[in-house]
Amino acid sequence: MPKVEDIIEIIENKAPLALALDFDSAGLNAGNIQDEVKGILLAQNVTYSTIEECLQSGANLLITHHPCVFGEEPDGYMQSLVSKAREYGLNLYSCHTNLDCCKGGLNDVVADKLGMRDVSVIDGCARQGNIQPTALKDLAKQVGQVLGDKCVKYVGDDGKVIEKVALCTGAGARDEELVMYAKDNGIDCIIGGESKLSIALMARDFGVSIIDVGHYTSEIACVEIFKNWLKEYEYMIKVSKTDIDPYKPIK
Repeated sequence: MPKVEDIIEIIENKAPLALALDFDSAGLNAGNIQDEVKGILLAQNVTYSTIEECLQSGANLLITHHPCVFGEEPDGYMQSLVSKAREYGLNLYSCHTNLDCCKGGLNDVVADKLGMRDVSVIDGCARQGNIQPTALKDLAKQVGQVLGDKCVKYVGDDGKVIEKVALCTGAGARDEELVMYAKDNGIDCIIGGESKLSIALMARDFGVSIIDVGHYTSEIACVEIFKNWLKEYEYMIKVSKTDIDPYKPIK
């Protein structure tokens, strides 16, 4: 049976922890690297539900994109998740901004799904590239369909033709520096999540469009990436069925 450290080594060979951003808590958030792995559950998030799934399936390693240890003073919910995992002897491992930034990681995979061409790195995580010229409103619909996101919203004129885009999965659409980069480098539209009002107003003033996608939907491809990287251990891997998008659209 592999040990936790054996699984971590495979992941970090693809997404080194050195690529993680300063604020991040990627890595082993709970557990022991010497534990023998009895089963692996893949998810985007650590929740009570995914912890319970581990117990029900016999898995003792939960691999997620998002860490449940975040910042110097993690909130009560996150602390309770770590406590619950330790109570049950589970190992929690997250591959977060290092997965966003690495070659073949989240931003590269999503760029490919969106049909971006001539893709290059902007700042480590974000990517830029060209797409088939498309009206903004139509592109927003296409992005929603590709990502399975029914809650997409956008900033800009419906008919504006978009040819050059910047992509930053997760909370990338709330990055003021990315808006300035787009303005200064002829990028028509930013695709990312969690844009806040001040960023939306700023982008509109500067003529930069935003397609605001869900944090969850823009990053759920993490599961297929992990599964692909860990093919050697496919026999002990399960994908979470409870880790679903918490947001629902008004129909």
